[in-house]
Amino acid sequence: MPHPDSIGSSQETRKALVIHPVMGEYAGGELLCLHVCKSLQDAGFDVTLASDSFEPSEVERIYGMGKIMEKCAHFAIPKFIPVASRFLTIQRLAYAKKIWPILSNTNAEIVFNTQSSPFIIRRGRVFHFVYNIIDLYAHPPEANPRAPYRSDSSFHQPLYLLEKSIRELYWEKRHSPPHWFFAVGTGVLRALREKGYANSSLLFPPCRTTFKPKFPKKDQIIQIARLIPDKRLEFFFDVARKLPEYTFYLVGKSTPASENVYHDYSRRILASLPGNVLYVESPIRTRPDLLEESKVYLYTGSEPGIVISVVEAISAGCIPLAPTRVGAADVIEASGVGYLYSDANEAAIQIRTILQGDLSSEEIYNISKRADIFSAKVFEEAIKGLTT
Repeated sequence: MPHPDSIGSSQETRKALVIHPVMGEYAGGELLCLHVCKSLQDAGFDVTLASDSFEPSEVERIYGMGKIMEKCAHFAIPKFIPVASRFLTIQRLAYAKKIWPILSNTNAEIVFNTQSSPFIIRRGRVFHFVYNIIDLYAHPPEANPRAPYRSDSSFHQPLYLLEKSIRELYWEKRHSPPHWFFAVGTGVLRALREKGYANSSLLFPPCRTTFKPKFPKKDQIIQIARLIPDKRLEFFFDVARKLPEYTFYLVGKSTPASENVYHDYSRRILASLPGNVLYVESPIRTRPDLLEESKVYLYTGSEPGIVISVVEAISAGCIPLAPTRVGAADVIEASGVGYLYSDANEAAIQIRTILQGDLSSEEIYNISKRADIFSAKVFEEAIKGLTT
C-alpha cells in the first residue's frame, strides 16, 4: 500500500487520485468510479484508487473492467466496523474524523470523489459526484440511514433531525470543499443549488448501452435491483399481483454490506415473492437474455439520481416505466422513451397496454438507439475534458 504522502509525488507522469471508500456494493456508483479511472488512464494519468477493497477478478465478472482496476495503484481505506448496533451516528462520525487526514498530503494533480467521502484534500483540483444531497453529510455512504428522515414518528423525528444537523455541521467545517460538484440527476442538482452550491452542474453517469434487443420479444416485465429498501421492491410485487397472467423477473443480489445495514430485508422480501415473480440472483452481464427478451422494464425505486439499469433496459429495447419525481424520470424525459406512473394501478394499466400493443422490429431498434446519449463514451469524454 503506498504511503498517502507519495500519491502523485512523481514528476515524470501526471498523477490522479480517485476516492471510492466503499467498493464492495458493485452497483452504479462503482461503475461510475471505474469509468472515471478509465478516462484518466486514457488521458495519460497514473491513477491511484483509494477504496476499502480491490478485487479486479470480481470487477471483471460483474463489469468486464478488471483490467482497468488492475492498472490502478491501490490505497487501502480502513473499513468501518461498528462495535455495536446502537449509537451508530457517533461511531460513524468518530470513524470519519479518524480517517479524514490520511489523504490530505496527496500531490495528485486531479482528485475525484466518486462516492460520499470525508477526506481532506489540500492540493489539486477536486471534483465530487453527488447521488443524493444527504450523501454530503454521512460516511460511510452505505451506512447512511436515509429512510428515517422520512419518518412520521414524533418520538424518532427529533433524533433524526439532530443526526442530520451533526452531519451538516461536520461537512461545513471541513477545510477543503470540492472545486466542483457533479450531480447525477436534475433533482440532485436542484438540491445542491438550494444549499448554495453554485459550483455544481449535471453530469449523467456512464451507462452500459451494449445490450441489444433479442427477438422475439416476450410478454414479460423485468427489474434489475439490489435487495435494499430504496428499490421499493414491495411495490414491484404489488404491480405483479395485479397482472397475474404475466411473468415478472427480479434480477438482483444482496451484498454483505447491505445485510449489515438493512439486516433481514432481503430475506423478508424474497419470502414474499408473488407466484408470477421469478428471482434470479445474478449480475445482468451474465444473464443479458432476461433483459433483451423483455418488453417492459418496471423501475420502482426512489433514488434521486439517474438509474443506470433504466438506460440499460432502453438499450435492450425495453419500454421503461418509473415513478414520478425520481431520477429515472430524467432518463425517460431525455430519451423520449417510456412512461411515468403515480401508483400501482396506473403502472399495471400501462404495462397491460404496452404488452397488448404491437411494436415492429424497426421501432424496437429505434428505442434501443435512444440510450446512446447516456453512453460511457459520452461520460468519458466529459471527464477527459477536465484534465486539459
